[in-house]
Amino acid sequence: MAFYLSPLVDVREIDLTTTIPAVATNIAVAILRSAYKGPELKRTLVTTRDELTDMFGDPVGSPAECYEDMLSAMGYLKYGNMLYCTRAMPANATFAGTKPVSGAQSTFTQFNTSNAYKMSDFDSDDPDSFATEASFGTEEMQVIANSRGVWGNNIRIAMVDYSTYNAMVSAGTYSTWDTYDSIVAVDSPMVDAKDFLIIVQVLDQGETSYATKEVWNVSTSTTRRDDQGQIIFCENVINEQSNYIRIALKTANEDDDIVISTSEWQQFSGGQDSDDDYVADLVTDAIVIEALDYYENSEEVDVNIFIDSDKGMAAKRHMISICESRKDCIALLDCERADVVNNRGNETTDLREWRRRTLNENTSYAALYGNWLEIYDRWAGQYRWIPASGNVAGILANTDDVADPWWAPAGLNRAILTNVRKLAWNPSLGNRNILYQNGINPLVSFAGQGKVIWGQKTLLDKNSAFNRINVRRLFITLEKAVSTAVKYFLFEPNDEFTRLSLINMIEPFLRDVKSRRGIYEFSVVCDSRNNTAERIDRNELWADIYIQPVRAAEFIVLNFIATKTGASFEEIISGSA
Repeated sequence: MAFYLSPLVDVREIDLTTTIPAVATNIAVAILRSAYKGPELKRTLVTTRDELTDMFGDPVGSPAECYEDMLSAMGYLKYGNMLYCTRAMPANATFAGTKPVSGAQSTFTQFNTSNAYKMSDFDSDDPDSFATEASFGTEEMQVIANSRGVWGNNIRIAMVDYSTYNAMVSAGTYSTWDTYDSIVAVDSPMVDAKDFLIIVQVLDQGETSYATKEVWNVSTSTTRRDDQGQIIFCENVINEQSNYIRIALKTANEDDDIVISTSEWQQFSGGQDSDDDYVADLVTDAIVIEALDYYENSEEVDVNIFIDSDKGMAAKRHMISICESRKDCIALLDCERADVVNNRGNETTDLREWRRRTLNENTSYAALYGNWLEIYDRWAGQYRWIPASGNVAGILANTDDVADPWWAPAGLNRAILTNVRKLAWNPSLGNRNILYQNGINPLVSFAGQGKVIWGQKTLLDKNSAFNRINVRRLFITLEKAVSTAVKYFLFEPNDEFTRLSLINMIEPFLRDVKSRRGIYEFSVVCDSRNNTAERIDRNELWADIYIQPVRAAEFIVLNFIATKTGASFEEIISGSA
């Protein structure tokens, strides 16, 4: 408060309404090793299966590893609606493209797989930096697909400069060109010889004809503005806005007139997924880990669930490491396909050995599921085996929607798996006992009741509340929500008023969670007992929050007791108590 030096009326607002916010609990992450197209090494949020295929293409390829990731992501999106995807490609995948040389009927030099760009050609590992890192020969510019892979070979472009366009539109000149109809159909606002037009057409998956996707009215001038006052320098506009291409203009051509027109559509070439048919196998754990690292900072991106989808062991461990470091998410891991698919009679032994000898992790920030799912792949027209983690992540999202994160994502009420033809194996009670003792959550099929998740253990070996998913997710939710709100207390006076304000904010939130069956009891301590003079002098404020988490009923005992005729139930009950 200021010291007043003369009479005045000073109106001030004091906000005492700070509450603990709701936090997201079911934002998932999927690394797509085998996507047909889409941005690489970027976080891309999709909310529906249509958005997923629009951005990354339909799931195609063989063997199984080449479609597992996409179909697992779709499994999550059956139930959930927030999925971050990051496409990861083999190191030797290349960008399709073409290189035009100036002229009224320009000559184009096609890329091939030996001279096409790879991701390693960009210092920033980002094709958006193409404009500054492209290397030139005699060509005027270079145009490539915005991401690597064979999909880029299905792009073609038409270009036309200012004078040629005017001749086409006003006099019908060059009417025999293959590109004529598409060019004159564009009402282009070009104004001088530095302007030019690019039309982008794409042959989509499953289609037989090209469709125009984008039209760009751009300029070689770095200062040229359109009618809206926006700079339309070709590199700025296309590289920032196009969903299909990136462009690099030779530096010597900046701010120069350009003569560049195409009588025929110029096909991109040189794009490849890898030099091997088995694409996903060539996406090493190191590449997957690089993609996972885009999610390691909780201050940059909010995520809650990592979908394994049968990644390698190093990638699995890295997921766990990220979850343990962030402390606000959980990794859902898959067992090995060979342990459960066509392995009749050996499933339990192999799963136990793999969990103990190979995976061998001890953490409450991950859970393991011991089955695979057979689902119908409508793109391939056949049934396929996929890992369970995508569908399990969807069940977690569905649990949040119909109940709360601290409810167990298992059982017949919330964990029925839909659109699953069959399970790789159906563990008996004896098998389930062994699996559960080893921290492997069974998926089972009950006659007349469906396929269901029948366990909710984490990989924590210790007999603790945190060896259950519902308790781990309860604490993730509480810690995330409270810590978000408490940031507003940083740099406030460390006195009794602040400590009481902190308690008065946290306790109503915990009472609400208790009313929603997440907590039995709680206590918040933030006073002189835990805020000693030494801690205050270190500029520390401590709050101890004691929680009695609600446990899930996983073992139900039903005692049916026969009594003599006329016996008193009250006497029997009191006598056996």
